[in-house]
Amino acid sequence: MKSVPAIAFEYRPSRWLLAAVVAVAMLAMASVELSGLPTWAKSGLVVFAVTCAGIALGRFWRPLVRRAAWNAAGHWRLIDADGREHVAELVRSVVRGAWIVLNLRRSDGKRIALILGPDNCDADTRRRLRVRLARVQGDIPDA
Repeated sequence: MKSVPAIAFEYRPSRWLLAAVVAVAMLAMASVELSGLPTWAKSGLVVFAVTCAGIALGRFWRPLVRRAAWNAAGHWRLIDADGREHVAELVRSVVRGAWIVLNLRRSDGKRIALILGPDNCDADTRRRLRVRLARVQGDIPDA
């Protein structure tokens, strides 16, 4: 690749994704309530649904990464919540419409997933990421 600029962005949780988790949890609780199960089973399933939603919300609301940068050399630099910098490599990426999911592995082996949507990442950064990801995957030849 010829002279590719670094791509850097502040990472914050997606409110759309958080709303989707809450909506799915509410649907799960409503479906349990409308089922013909005994009350003790309904209670257990509602507690399970609320617990799973709470865990998911906690993971998304307090992300491990505050800032991410994809350097021209091809490696990632991640700044965590404590301000420490970690080197990471891209394991996999998925692009679906305006959403981008980046699966990264830090040098210490910890896996990080960054979910970028229209509400937590500007359109220009997502566009540049999509183009660079397509080049890395070989979908676009080097110019």
